[in-house]
Amino acid sequence: MPDCSSLQRSLAWCQGRPELPGVKRRIYYISKYDILKWPTLPHDANGRLIGSAYQGDFTLRADASWKYIDIIPDKSQLTSEAQGEYPSQTQLNKLVAVHPSVGSEATAAAAYLNNNDNVFLVEDMKGAFRVVGSDKWQTKTTVAQDLGQGAAGSASTTINVEASDECPAPFYSGEIVTDDGTTSGTNVENNGGSNTGGNNSGNSGGNSSSSSAPSYNSSVQLNGQTYNVTKGGTVNITGNLTSMRFTGSNMSYLSYKAGTSMETEIAINSAGTSATCNDTISAPKTVKIYRMEGTGDNAVDVLWFTINLTASSSTGGNTGGNTGGNTSGGSSSGGSSTSSGITYNNKVTVNGQEFNTSSYQLPVRVALTSINVTGKNLSDLTLMHLVNGKAVVEDLTISDDKTSASWTGNIPARDVAYVKRVVDGTNKVWFEIEILNEGEEWYDQN
Repeated sequence: MPDCSSLQRSLAWCQGRPELPGVKRRIYYISKYDILKWPTLPHDANGRLIGSAYQGDFTLRADASWKYIDIIPDKSQLTSEAQGEYPSQTQLNKLVAVHPSVGSEATAAAAYLNNNDNVFLVEDMKGAFRVVGSDKWQTKTTVAQDLGQGAAGSASTTINVEASDECPAPFYSGEIVTDDGTTSGTNVENNGGSNTGGNNSGNSGGNSSSSSAPSYNSSVQLNGQTYNVTKGGTVNITGNLTSMRFTGSNMSYLSYKAGTSMETEIAINSAGTSATCNDTISAPKTVKIYRMEGTGDNAVDVLWFTINLTASSSTGGNTGGNTGGNTSGGSSSGGSSTSSGITYNNKVTVNGQEFNTSSYQLPVRVALTSINVTGKNLSDLTLMHLVNGKAVVEDLTISDDKTSASWTGNIPARDVAYVKRVVDGTNKVWFEIEILNEGEEWYDQN
């Protein structure tokens, strides 16, 4: 007998909390042809949608990337309305994006937007990206152009998009590979709450509702590196396993079994949205990850995926891609090592305040003005942030003895900055800095 219990939740709102209207000045788009694999929306066993945030990343064809269009925010708008009849109602998401130019490049946009099935990413004023376009239904895109009238008129190229979906423009916080580099939106981890940016305080009842089945994001972090896992699949890592992080909704039980040892439970936060483990598991070894599926009498503990740890050929320790710095069991100085002998201490100083990078998201207020990182043999440390929607990358200044790196500048509030480092030849995000307004409350997603 299917569990048809209600999925409805309370919807709270804090008095005086600002809800900033509008969209930012840059949108991204790509043809569905260039998407090899879509992220997924969470559903229960009956196929009912239980969240509004995509889980996982868009996997693109080789050499494909998201293209951008700069728009006039005051004239652009994203709306959503219900369509169809019960019990088959869906949402019709509509985007009106006004570009100021009517030149040859803007005119050519009609050629590759009209009659093409596209997906658009629109950033709201809180830094969260919304998806217009679905893998289930075709997206209709039309382009109109107005050269203006008279001396007081205005010229514009208007892109109108209509896309059917299961919910109003789902959130997406995964990787966005663009011509200017890689970025991502604000992480929406409540998977169905009313809040963005990880703020779960207004989610009365929230994801802890026992009536909803557990949902697990396919994107997991092992040794700080992000992997997309599949049920029954295997992940190969060289070196020891020192940290694991999982996200989802209504998660009730996670565990690991290393080799022939006993099954060990992985701690899950009270909201059921995040689980972390910093145990050190030495290579070579096979590690099996188990999770709870179903609810009530139908709940069962099943194998999710397997981690195959192989011995490292280097004395430098873990070469499996430790990009997050979440390795509290690392070196004696509290850092984490890579195969090249580089050590990053997981205690960093931001705006004169000490943080532990195992938290990943580090909150500061008013403006970001300084960063200091310590370690051994430091190299290739960068800071990435957005200026007018465009990614800007700045190098951290590394000391002559390569034991410290620093940055000074001024990045205003309501922005996000990412400190990146090179591991095994690839530039990876190490930790994220959330820049808050004065008096703004921070909600830790962990």
